Amino acid sequence: MSRLNEILKPLRPDKTNRLRVILLCIFAATTFWFLNALNENYSTSLKYPLQFIYDKENYIAVDELPEYVQVNVSGLGWNLFRSSLGIKVTPLKIVLDEPAAVKKITGGTIPALISDQMNDVQLNYVLTDTLYLNIDLRTTKTFAVRVDSAGISLDNNHRIVTQVRYTPDSVTLEGPQSILRKMSDTLLIRIPRQDIDTEFNEDVAVTSPGNDLIKRMPPTVRVTFGVEEFVARTEVIPLKTDNFPEDGNAYIQVNDVRLEFMAAQSKAESLNLEDFSAVVDFKKMDNADSTIAPELTKYPGFIQDIRLDTTKVKVYFNEE
Repeated sequence: MSRLNEILKPLRPDKTNRLRVILLCIFAATTFWFLNALNENYSTSLKYPLQFIYDKENYIAVDELPEYVQVNVSGLGWNLFRSSLGIKVTPLKIVLDEPAAVKKITGGTIPALISDQMNDVQLNYVLTDTLYLNIDLRTTKTFAVRVDSAGISLDNNHRIVTQVRYTPDSVTLEGPQSILRKMSDTLLIRIPRQDIDTEFNEDVAVTSPGNDLIKRMPPTVRVTFGVEEFVARTEVIPLKTDNFPEDGNAYIQVNDVRLEFMAAQSKAESLNLEDFSAVVDFKKMDNADSTIAPELTKYPGFIQDIRLDTTKVKVYFNEE
């Protein structure tokens, strides 16, 4: 008897095998029930993709158009299951003959636009209350351009030493009419680079409101300008007199003035006293206090931030 048991033992299912059989039976039954259930009719709510048909050559969507419409439909379980997964779902087409004139589509009017396109299911009602649209006429406009020189970021002690040049001097924009009409007739070109310390010669992007919707022709402007480092300098300049009485009755006691300024480093060492001239003009004397403001009448064109340490010079008169 023990010998027979040993022979039949491999043929007897153990606990693991019995569990596998039970699970396979449950899976088969569930699959059979699910497939059978899909052959029944049901009602459910689904999101159907939308496609708006309009003249995209002459019109442009300012805001993103609605992508879906929420509807309640009835149909065979197979069709509803496929639609819920988005498998082979053809977008519902809404034709817009005058796109710029349509700002919204109310839920009550949507069934007439889409019901005849739902072949596999029956439309019961629309859950979406309103579809909001913002489509505008596509147009073009030419704008003058100007570089925002005041907004250029320079490194410490660096200055612009040449005229800021740019080309072209105008650009043409294509986009929504409502955006282009609100814009100024001149586009401001801003230099994005920071802490510029060398000559600038780059293409700078043309930007505008609604930049993603705007086509720019050309998209960039070539901007060039020279940049140099400036250093602080001081010069003591002889003070000349002009139009004073020849008889020497009027005179000043100040012989020179101190001039503080910033000079381009490449030219600072070449400066000499002959490059400067300061004058006090007797005809410009303030009679109230007998003073004259000194004037710097000659100085190199490459210096900046000029400041005289003497604002007024006293005029003295000889007593007769």
